[in-house]
Amino acid sequence: MKKIVLCVFVFSMLLQGCGDSAKKGEEYLQSGKSYYDQGNLIKARVELKNALQIDGKLADAYYYLALINEKNQEWKQMFANLVKVIELSPSNYDARLKLARLYLLSGELQKANNEVAYVLMRVPDSLDAMALKGAILLKQGDHTAALAEANRALVINPAHIDSVSLKAVIYMNQQDYTIAEAVLDKALGEVPNELSLHLLKLQVHSLSKNDVAIEQDYKTLIKNFPAENEFTYHLAAFYKEHGREAHALSVLNALIAQNTEKIKPKLALVDFLVATDPKNAEITLLELLEKYPEETDLHLRVANLYIQQKRLMEAKKPLTWVVEHKGQDKEGLAAKISLAKLSIQDGDYNGASVMINEVLAVDAKQYDALILKTRISLINGHYDEAIAELRGVLRDYSKSDEAMVLLAQAYLKKNSPELAEENFRKALDLNPGNFSAVMPVVSRMVQSKDIMRADEVLQNALKIQPDHAGALQALATIRLLEKDWLGAQKVAELISTKPMGEGFSNYLSGKISQGQGFNKQAIEKYKLALSQDPGLSDALKSMSVCYEALNQRKEMFAYLDEFIQNNSKNPYPVILKSQLFVLEKNWDKSLGILNEGILKWPEVPQFYVALAEIYKQKNDHEKEINTYKKGLEKLPDNISLSISLASAYETSEDYDNALQSYEAIIAKRPDIDFAVNNLVSLLLDYYPSKDNHERAVKLARRFENSATPYYLDTYGWALLHNGKIAEPVKIFEKVVLQMPDIAVFKYHLGFAYLKAGEKLKALDMLDAALVTGSKQPVFLEKDKVVTLIGEVKPTM
Repeated sequence: MKKIVLCVFVFSMLLQGCGDSAKKGEEYLQSGKSYYDQGNLIKARVELKNALQIDGKLADAYYYLALINEKNQEWKQMFANLVKVIELSPSNYDARLKLARLYLLSGELQKANNEVAYVLMRVPDSLDAMALKGAILLKQGDHTAALAEANRALVINPAHIDSVSLKAVIYMNQQDYTIAEAVLDKALGEVPNELSLHLLKLQVHSLSKNDVAIEQDYKTLIKNFPAENEFTYHLAAFYKEHGREAHALSVLNALIAQNTEKIKPKLALVDFLVATDPKNAEITLLELLEKYPEETDLHLRVANLYIQQKRLMEAKKPLTWVVEHKGQDKEGLAAKISLAKLSIQDGDYNGASVMINEVLAVDAKQYDALILKTRISLINGHYDEAIAELRGVLRDYSKSDEAMVLLAQAYLKKNSPELAEENFRKALDLNPGNFSAVMPVVSRMVQSKDIMRADEVLQNALKIQPDHAGALQALATIRLLEKDWLGAQKVAELISTKPMGEGFSNYLSGKISQGQGFNKQAIEKYKLALSQDPGLSDALKSMSVCYEALNQRKEMFAYLDEFIQNNSKNPYPVILKSQLFVLEKNWDKSLGILNEGILKWPEVPQFYVALAEIYKQKNDHEKEINTYKKGLEKLPDNISLSISLASAYETSEDYDNALQSYEAIIAKRPDIDFAVNNLVSLLLDYYPSKDNHERAVKLARRFENSATPYYLDTYGWALLHNGKIAEPVKIFEKVVLQMPDIAVFKYHLGFAYLKAGEKLKALDMLDAALVTGSKQPVFLEKDKVVTLIGEVKPTM
């Protein structure tokens, strides 16, 4: 009997425990709902999760978590929670309709329709379901049926917001803006303070380009919703975009006067000043920073202003403050990423990598940090790593056209042009206005003579960003290539309407005249262009070509003298004048001009290049080399001068210094193919050893699929020196076919045939190399070819 009593006692305790747990779970649920209603989403989430830990079948807890996800725009989590709600409570129609909206947004129309049909079957007068069904029909292109659903709901409730919105959008899609506005006005008569309808009306006026109505819309929003300062900011932006800066300043100052203790209106004023009056913006920012020294946004704005003004060293101080005070917060991580970008600009890739890895340690999927990491991999020549990293980025950010462009660039470096173009085109499919993709695609199309398609790609991009100077210039260039003079002139006229566009427009008109052989007219256009924009160096160069065609170099000298006098801070005309003296073989005059230029502009690399080129023409390699060295003393990080110095050493047969120079360049910039190519050639031709041959193959492997014959030839030459024969033969045959007028390629192919035991083919190709070499200014391998022929002939 005692045992029975004990069992009953234990069982009753277990039942009591279950009841307490259920009660506790319900308490957490109600508490979560209460916090949600109060707008405290963080505490609401905690309470709801506590409820689910006790009872994982509380459908309402999942539903409220979905509502929190909706407010935070956490769409994946919202979807998962709604699916769970419906699994536990199939009759939660609100959850089904929210799930249907997610399906609609993601383009899964059939799934969206299934959820809506489920609700309408059980609640046929559900206005929300009717509106959602209409939205699905609209997405499917059936405007008539969509309008019928909207009207069906509006018969029941003329002020049903979703149905009014649907009806207005249908007419907006049909570009019947007058009816769309009437639909909204009628509903606003019933619900005058419905914000979504006011915003939709603003959108109607924006689409119809009714600026007067847009201004009035913003004023109405400011009046009806005085607590929403964002509308004042938007009105100020509207004024600024339309050249009404005084009006913008007025509304911002009025808002500041109404909110004297709030920082955000002051920040809006600063943002406006940054765009319109940078000097005053800095003064205002520093005054605010003195008053609000703990305000993170102020430090970030100071940094951004300095970055915009290229005052990079000064930008580091406010960014460092944010990192130190915000640590692992969102602002701290953003500041650390900005500092990493500055380090990259300074060439401190290791320092940048440390900061990027610190960010990723906190947030492994931080987009900007991942992108910067891949950029450093590309800079360091780690192309396989970059490709792997970018594939990872695209798994998490599949719509990132920026990542696709970087992946394309990595494939270009790997000499995989087909894969590169595929990713450039994917980026353009996502964003036709991504000019980092537009320009390479257009360039490749021009190379393949697909001019019409290039024109089309540029026009599509310009629809998105009509003021993009590079695209307009590229479009004009393409039309000049096509000799489409009328089309080029239309682009020139379009450019003339853009800010500071008149000079370039007249330059294009000059190119059009020059292209048709009207050199005198072209010269007048170039003069007009230069009077409007003295920095148009291409106009000076083209004018010089026209004067040469007219045999009027004297007139060009006279124009340059006057131009230099009136534009004493512009170095380019001075360099051009020296080049004209070079044409006359007047070395002393040219050298004098360039040396004076170097004294005045010691940090303009073109002076050193032009001066060294003269010494090269005079076969004075010592002075050529010393000129590049002098330039590098002033500009130690200038890659162009470094490469020129290495090439000068090579030409003068100072291979030790050439080797050291190329090694130094690659240590700084391993992504420079030209330097890698020449280093490989030096290792193979002048420093033969097993280790050097193996290193040469490793370095040249990036050229395995190169579209550049010189680089492909280098790869084949490296393979041949490492005992490979069949593959190099195929490579050299391909290279010779692509460029039959280069003697060294024929020498390499003849040498490879010899290694393959095909002496007859070898002799034919070596003889061909000598013939081709005799037509070239220089054929450095001539003696080697003659020696080989002499060795082979007696053995046949």
